[in-house]
Amino acid sequence: MKYSLSIGLIGYWALSVIPPVGAQNLLSNMNVFENLGIACMDFIPSKVDSLILDPPDELPYVTTTLIKHWQEHDMTLFYADSLHSSRQPFRLSWQMSNASISYTRERRRTLSRSAKLALRYTFLDPTGKIIAQDSCNESFTDTISERIVSQIESEIYPETQGDLPPKGWVRRHLEPIIIAAATALTAFLFFNLRNDSTDS
Repeated sequence: MKYSLSIGLIGYWALSVIPPVGAQNLLSNMNVFENLGIACMDFIPSKVDSLILDPPDELPYVTTTLIKHWQEHDMTLFYADSLHSSRQPFRLSWQMSNASISYTRERRRTLSRSAKLALRYTFLDPTGKIIAQDSCNESFTDTISERIVSQIESEIYPETQGDLPPKGWVRRHLEPIIIAAATALTAFLFFNLRNDSTDS
């Protein structure tokens, strides 16, 4: 009986300390904001072949992703302060108003991750006429393991970080007791079996 109990406790302890796998397959919080940025800018018509950009200072990785996305669609891009030509392309400017990550607890080691991105944009034609001026609000939700939070956040960009929800009662109080008991029982059985082997 005591051996089956020890095996169960050791198994519980092992599951508690084994690191998660497959974290590399999940989107980082930066990747999530990049995808939301592309979704916000999907109103840019495909027939536009050149574009003057006036991006914000915030979330520079989103700007980089947008530039790469448009270049992959054969669009010629300029920065607003670098164009020296009589030809005036379309012009796009935008400002970030919200970028946030939040976590809520679903199960003991599982979190629901929610990302929100809000921006306001202005799109002008070559004559300076406003084609589109509006706000965009995009969101994303998925489920992740609590263990990978540090891997998907970035220390450089605060908007990629979120507050972890408090642990449940079992996690805060009962789990440390079970782990300690499993460790103590493992040590006891190890030395007990060792002594029995020595005596025989």
